[in-house]
Amino acid sequence: MNNENKRNHFLCEALYDIKALQDVIKDYHSKYFGQLLVKIVGSDTIPFFLITQNGTHLRLMDTVKQFETEFFRIEAIDKELCRGTVSLLRAYDYEGHDTNLIAEVVRLERTSTVKSIELSGISAIQLLKPDMLKGKFIIEPKW
Repeated sequence: MNNENKRNHFLCEALYDIKALQDVIKDYHSKYFGQLLVKIVGSDTIPFFLITQNGTHLRLMDTVKQFETEFFRIEAIDKELCRGTVSLLRAYDYEGHDTNLIAEVVRLERTSTVKSIELSGISAIQLLKPDMLKGKFIIEPKW
């Protein structure tokens, strides 16, 4: 197996694992505590961004809602073709404006927009904290 095929194999496996974990969080139901894992984690989404082979973050456009994002949720993975289906996560800063600067992102919002991506141009995955989907943040007073 050459290096590119090995990398694609590991990326597909990693995304498959993320999808499986999201499914466990979402589908686990206790007769006493309901959807306890969703309550503990705060979301059924594990957000991430993808790093391309040239070192930049993959950015995709939602042409209907007119925003661009580099934050995603895995929806499906085809291990045979090494393709992923992701939903776009819309990123907001503390003033509620769209942003793609990771240092400014305080909240991610799930959207219904899904895109299929070819993983051959991707070199890495970076997971983000699921709390970013909660939208709760505290601004401490300076004095």
